[in-house]
Amino acid sequence: MHDFCFTIPYGLILVCGGIIGYFKKGSLASLGGGLGIGFLLILAGYLSLQAFHKRKNSYFALILETVCAAVLA
Repeated sequence: MHDFCFTIPYGLILVCGGIIGYFKKGSLASLGGGLGIGFLLILAGYLSLQAFHKRKNSYFALILETVCAAVLA
């Protein structure tokens, strides 16, 4: 499987989780973290998908995904 098969759906889950956390508890940290990391993962997945269509690698997307994983860990 390719990385965009996981990063785009996981980014959407994080965005939804941040929004839900904000509405349930009023947590701005949840909103900021969910939206921030979620949108970065969606962007990385999109860049990777565009590179895949051109039969190339997107090293920027790979680095962005790695940084997001390190932040979440």
